[in-house]
Amino acid sequence: MTALAQRIVETPMAPFTALLRSLTREQKQVVVAFLTDTMDEPEVKSNDAIIREKYKNLKVSPKLKRLRGCINLTDEDLKDERTQYLLNR
Repeated sequence: MTALAQRIVETPMAPFTALLRSLTREQKQVVVAFLTDTMDEPEVKSNDAIIREKYKNLKVSPKLKRLRGCINLTDEDLKDERTQYLLNR
């Protein structure tokens, strides 16, 4: 048994080592297939994809659509009290 395989006693699977040793070759292959399947990493989405998915059903009012592209605010502008007041009206 390899050193890596011997480290199973450090995992939550330790109580099952005797059971795993008693399995047939075919049963062990089923267990290995299951463990391998669970190791597949989920697809990592980019931030753009996450944002697009989050806002895909967002309804934009016609009033706001007309204003798109007409204003360009810096972070300093957005922090300004007067600008915040106007945006919240």
